[in-house]
Amino acid sequence: MKFFSQFLWIRIFYVRFHFTKLNFEYYKFMNKAYKYRANIVIDGKKRDTDQLSKNILYAADMRKLNDPFEGSVELPKSDEHEYWVTPIIQKLYNVGIYSLSKLKNNETFPCNELLWAHYANSHTGFCIEYDLDKLSNYAQSNYDISHVLHVSYADERPKVSENDNIIQVQKKVFGTKSLAWEYENEVRLVFEKYGEKTVPENAVTAIYFGLKISLEDRREIIKRMSGRGIDFYQVERIENLYQLKASKLLFDYSHEIVNFEQMPTVDNYMILYKSANKDENTLMEFIELFRKKLRRPSNITVIDDIRAKPILVNYKPRKLMSDEEIEIMAKHWIAYSTFGAPDVVWTYPEKW
Repeated sequence: MKFFSQFLWIRIFYVRFHFTKLNFEYYKFMNKAYKYRANIVIDGKKRDTDQLSKNILYAADMRKLNDPFEGSVELPKSDEHEYWVTPIIQKLYNVGIYSLSKLKNNETFPCNELLWAHYANSHTGFCIEYDLDKLSNYAQSNYDISHVLHVSYADERPKVSENDNIIQVQKKVFGTKSLAWEYENEVRLVFEKYGEKTVPENAVTAIYFGLKISLEDRREIIKRMSGRGIDFYQVERIENLYQLKASKLLFDYSHEIVNFEQMPTVDNYMILYKSANKDENTLMEFIELFRKKLRRPSNITVIDDIRAKPILVNYKPRKLMSDEEIEIMAKHWIAYSTFGAPDVVWTYPEKW
């Protein structure tokens, strides 16, 4: 009797064109999930930055996703199919999909180069880290989310059986893609209707900035998202490897002036930089802040190891340097900015 009641309830529920509210299956998921954003300008506005700061996500119309085989399944041919499966497929035209990526077992931050290239505008955008529990639980409490699905990947389209229940059908339709997409390691929030959705402010736990994001864009995002307990990270290259790393932004510009020369028309500063963040945007920001305190045009040399000081003070052509001096200059002369081009910063100018 219990089995019959559950079966009847499912049938009636579906005929009314409603989706299950995760009553039949709990999809376990990792606590963190990631959304790569291009930060492009549309109609004069930075859409992705605006949505982020306003706690909005956009669940896309499934028909407009970039996979040409989205929702493709092999259907059975029977009267039961007409009654049971066809309405599910028809419902596809209303659902909204918010696609996220999970980290792989050996990853500690969003370092997938292809995802950065494809979805973050060739590394000029950013990546949002979500607490998936908070994101999905909030949506479910507002009776809008239907499923949290971990996408499966296969070399053939899934077959919908007449014996499949509604959960199994939805998993095959919404949660199965070809092996070509396996690199995305996707988890999906499936909503009953596509469009904008409000999310809780505390669902965002970190922002990762792409390799090529502009200082202006990074500043704007940090300004809008400050005060929320969010961590900010800058993605960088690892020298001599095809790998990325992420450095947490500390907003620390500790430094010491280790050499100063006052010339007739320009001042020369040599600065020992003591902060851990040495990415290009951070160094640009540091030099910009340092310049604001100066009264005269200045050349600014930044090093991160005091051993570079005597080499720069007594600068000589590279061919006259020792191997040790060349190595020190390449690694520890980290930035240079001239009075003639104060808005330009050359990072690691001696790294050949």
